[in-house]
Amino acid sequence: MPRQHPVHAYRDAIAITAKTAGATVTENAVRVTVFATFARPKSHSNKRGLKSTAPLLPRDDVDNVAKAVLDALTGVAWHDDKQVADLRIVKQYGTAGATEVTIAEFSGNV
Repeated sequence: MPRQHPVHAYRDAIAITAKTAGATVTENAVRVTVFATFARPKSHSNKRGLKSTAPLLPRDDVDNVAKAVLDALTGVAWHDDKQVADLRIVKQYGTAGATEVTIAEFSGNV
């Protein structure tokens, strides 16, 4: 993938934010929850509001969102993403784009 691809900036932003928030590398298994909010394009709306043809969900594949986040946090929150024992990804539209990641130690309980 070319370095100018937007996913690189996305991963960099996640890693920088995690480091700034005090993330440290763990040796343990972890539970990760990701809420990926995408800004709804203006083309989805008209004068009366949201068009009936506007998609309910962003077109980005949920597995690609997961891959980008897990790769971004490798070496920041864990050594290898194989330490992720439980993963939840939620993608949605919102007024502004944002990604919220929660990391907790995995105790084996679901």
